[in-house]
Amino acid sequence: MNFAGQARMGIGALRCRLGAKIPLNVMVSVTDRCPSRCSYCQIPSRCRPDLSTEQWKDIFRQMAEAGTMRIGVWGGEPLARADIVELCAYARELGMYVSLDSNGYLIPARSEILDNIDHLVLSYDGPKEAHDKNREEGSWEKVTAAFEEASGKVRLWSISVLTKNNIHLLDEIMATAEKYGFMTTFQTLHHNDTLGGNTSEMMPSADEYSKAFKRLLEMKKAGAPILLSNSYLNAASRWQDYSRTRIMDRFYGTSCKAGRAYCNIDVDGTVYPCSLLIGEYDGAMNALDEGFKKAFLNLSKRELPCNACTASCYPEYNYLYSLNVPVALDWVRGVKRTDKLLLKMKRTGE
Repeated sequence: MNFAGQARMGIGALRCRLGAKIPLNVMVSVTDRCPSRCSYCQIPSRCRPDLSTEQWKDIFRQMAEAGTMRIGVWGGEPLARADIVELCAYARELGMYVSLDSNGYLIPARSEILDNIDHLVLSYDGPKEAHDKNREEGSWEKVTAAFEEASGKVRLWSISVLTKNNIHLLDEIMATAEKYGFMTTFQTLHHNDTLGGNTSEMMPSADEYSKAFKRLLEMKKAGAPILLSNSYLNAASRWQDYSRTRIMDRFYGTSCKAGRAYCNIDVDGTVYPCSLLIGEYDGAMNALDEGFKKAFLNLSKRELPCNACTASCYPEYNYLYSLNVPVALDWVRGVKRTDKLLLKMKRTGE
């Protein structure tokens, strides 16, 4: 997102801070289908039919009219849809900033997607043994091929899910980031039972998670390519029970803005406050039946069952939409560094 886009988002956040309800940022799960079977993800087993191209385009149009500025496309694997390039291109035509989350399997075969999104987020859990153990055998070679294809062509981030298999491999993840020119982000095991299943055997101890977040903060201050804010990393290192992913306490010092400044649209069109509440939030409306804006505004009429969580994206959104200046500056610097890395890798590839 360029400076003008960041300024518009800031104005939108100010309006939300003053009481407006605007879906500035919408995460859209466009399919349950996925060619991978990751150990900590049960989404493909949901097996629901995809909405049509025209249904999603209509929802996107309604989102833009309601004030959405950024759309995060995920699944499943978004590239499993034959029309994903068309959908992303259409969202950009509507003036929305488009990011896409992918496991990388289909990036080399469908590289045209790189010209129709604003940034790509690849799932990367570390060196071969760790990545394959977290996901499935052969997955490391596929995501590596995706890095080779995407590096220097699009803003590139990674997201690493920290488990017992890779929590000790932070240096190795950073080395890969330096090689391919991407910025890193990290997650705990946080999906609910609907999306993630039972992941207790993969769960690091509280001490291991705490030390990992402290180490990430040290690495970032030393110059490592880490996008997560200092505020989040510091707070995440103090979370008491990482197996408990949601709490009512305002742990990060701000209330949750889910359903007020951002939301998640599930594969069937149901509008939830966030992905952690998919299937666990009573009263959610479907955008196909009620229209997107009505379904979104319905969320703000209901009390959230939590105020803080371990999913790194949502605390960061809450900081940003609360106009936390240090966090905003942290992310501005991260985006600028992303663009510098893109330019560097583009020149290297020429």
